[in-house]
Amino acid sequence: MTEAELNDARTLWKMFYAWESFQRVQKLCEYVLQEKMDENHPAYYSLITSIYIIYGRPFHKSRGVGKLANDIVPKEHTKLHKAMLFHRDSIYAHTDAEGPDMGDDGCANQVRIVVENGIYQMALTQFKALPIVLKDILILCKALQEKTDYHIAKIRSRTLKLIPPVNGEYFLNVSSVKQPFVSKAKTTFFKIK
Repeated sequence: MTEAELNDARTLWKMFYAWESFQRVQKLCEYVLQEKMDENHPAYYSLITSIYIIYGRPFHKSRGVGKLANDIVPKEHTKLHKAMLFHRDSIYAHTDAEGPDMGDDGCANQVRIVVENGIYQMALTQFKALPIVLKDILILCKALQEKTDYHIAKIRSRTLKLIPPVNGEYFLNVSSVKQPFVSKAKTTFFKIK
């Protein structure tokens, strides 16, 4: 395999992983909106956390292929994209005791002591994106799926000759020019319909 083909394999891996992530986030947003969930629903926080974490995966370090460049995000969605990554890193995926400043309410990640009639309990503050934001996230994810699909199609047409025309599953090589573009998998996970 050539160095250019290895770069294509890495980009193909990265783009397809991103496409899958954006599709999953889109489906989660659609589900929350369809079910008319709000921040009081018992599953809401977990689903919002999943949305932010899955969205951010392609834009964070991945050993072997690197991360998706932020310039793939359409300009009209840059502000939302940056906010999602910031919230992912400081609130949803990590829980720093000195989280982002929320103004008069202190930082985003707090343990509070609630005193009532001389008895105290402990409580967590939980920053939760509101359902209205999910509509914008859904639109962003659809746009990113189109962009990643475009890059996948370009690479697929360039590398088609490197895929054996034999039925089966193959590993995409993202590690070494000394190995072929794909290698036959010993076990299969997928059935082509």
